[in-house]
Amino acid sequence: MFIFGVCLLPWVVLNAKNLDEAKLLSELVLPVIAVIAGFFYVGLDISRSRWKSEQEAHVGKQIREALIDMVPKDLGVTESEKKALAEREVFRDLTGVFWEAVDGNQSLRSLKEHFFSNGIVYSISIDVYLICGFFAFLYAVASLLTRRPEFAYVAILCVSVALLSRFWVTPTKRKRHLELSAEQLELLRREQSDFVSRRFRDIIIGWRCKGGGNS
Repeated sequence: MFIFGVCLLPWVVLNAKNLDEAKLLSELVLPVIAVIAGFFYVGLDISRSRWKSEQEAHVGKQIREALIDMVPKDLGVTESEKKALAEREVFRDLTGVFWEAVDGNQSLRSLKEHFFSNGIVYSISIDVYLICGFFAFLYAVASLLTRRPEFAYVAILCVSVALLSRFWVTPTKRKRHLELSAEQLELLRREQSDFVSRRFRDIIIGWRCKGGGNS
């Protein structure tokens, strides 16, 4: 909502007849428009789909490979089974064990808090890129239609912020997310390996009994 409000503010200021009208519009009309825009943005899953693909391509891949590697070696899990475990519903059970182990250890819980805090900024950087990029386009069109250079200046500002977020903030936070994830996984191996191995063993044996390893 805040990002929409910031991006809409120049439009209000540039179209207001005076300072009093600009203040009135920014206090009464702008928040309503920002809430409505935010509602549609969230409702259309624009951010969630982009965040999901970002996670799958980077941190999700790292965690998936690490968890499969924690499967007890004596189970003799084949490469085809590893692929099936990573792609099918049973992986949710393995992921559940991961978070259960994290919550059961103080050191891991502390890292989890840092992981989530970084994740918030990480995900917001994607929102900034998408929303500011969209408004850059709108202001550029408005500048062409109205022949007002002020809108072009705002468009340049919006696209600058979008590109900064896309090519600096997001990669920086992605790198930090991967570092925190790797640190968390390494600590998990050291302090909760017995718990994870035992639970993984039960899950995979049960999965095989249901024919999961052969489907």
